[in-house]
Amino acid sequence: MKKFNRILCLILVLFLAACGNSTQSTNNVTTGANGSNSSNQEKYVLRLAHGYPTASFMHTFVEWYNEEIQKRSDGRLSLEIYPTAQLMPVDQEVPAILQGQIDMSQTSSPVLASFDPIWNFYELPFLFDFDPKNPSVFLENRMKFNSSENGGQKFAKMMEEKGLKILSLSFVDMFGSVYTADADNLITGPASAKGLKLRTPGGIIGPETVKAIGANGMTIAAAEVVPALQQKTVDGVLTTPIYASDAMMPLKSVSLVPLFSSVTPLIISQKKFESLPEDLQEILIQTGKDLEEHAKKMVEEKAKTAYANLEKEGVKIYYPTEKEIKEWENATNPVKEVFVNKVEGGKELLDELTNLK
Repeated sequence: MKKFNRILCLILVLFLAACGNSTQSTNNVTTGANGSNSSNQEKYVLRLAHGYPTASFMHTFVEWYNEEIQKRSDGRLSLEIYPTAQLMPVDQEVPAILQGQIDMSQTSSPVLASFDPIWNFYELPFLFDFDPKNPSVFLENRMKFNSSENGGQKFAKMMEEKGLKILSLSFVDMFGSVYTADADNLITGPASAKGLKLRTPGGIIGPETVKAIGANGMTIAAAEVVPALQQKTVDGVLTTPIYASDAMMPLKSVSLVPLFSSVTPLIISQKKFESLPEDLQEILIQTGKDLEEHAKKMVEEKAKTAYANLEKEGVKIYYPTEKEIKEWENATNPVKEVFVNKVEGGKELLDELTNLK
């Protein structure tokens, strides 16, 4: 009996030793290519959904981000991407993140405006200084605001309080302007827009901008815009050059003034983000900043091509004079007053914009 007990004790000791060795191996720490200490055992896959085609910047930028985080984390971190609204409509992505159905989304400021009205800021006219003939001026000024503590970073802090973390305040296009479907309706200034029927994306700002220049706003679903232009249901649209070119809209003129400046934030569940190891959190943040620079370069190049393609298709591109630009600004200033009156914190954002200028 004593011999049996000694054998049993020996087996127990060997078992405990084996368990100890197993635990040590799963917590084994190695140094990755980025110089950070991390476990070489556990991998993290984040589920991301967006509602845009695979050929669009919305998708290709997410693919770029995915490739970068895989490289920087030595394959420990990656995205599982669901484009073209495979999982849900775009307006349900934020609730899905908060409910844990997905982890991330590449969304847009107009979509986020339905979640928090502060995002209507980017739909305001004449936010950032611009040069009609040099896209980089506008892009640099938009990025300058987005990176400022009381500008774009204020959006980031506000979203964290609501369970969302912004990893990038990137963008997929230039500013939006007024495009018309008839060359005779070329808009050189607010006076020449009077009485025209213009399609707006909706929200609280777009209709106010159209109203401010004396035109009549109409809300039409995106899928119905081309037929509406062809059938002259509307005279024109508020849209952006890359989108107008890629969608091959039947347009004949555009006046290059910045009537809205949408952004496309990359967002993740704050809860999910905080559950990740610190080194992976840092990779997500730094890669998000690099995505903004990548987006700027790509959008600037594509915008120049888009304007050239529009001209080849017979679109008259009108470059307003300094006097006409001032007329546009004066006419649309009341829209900013609407924003300040309707949106809490709106005045502070506009004050920061003034300080940066």
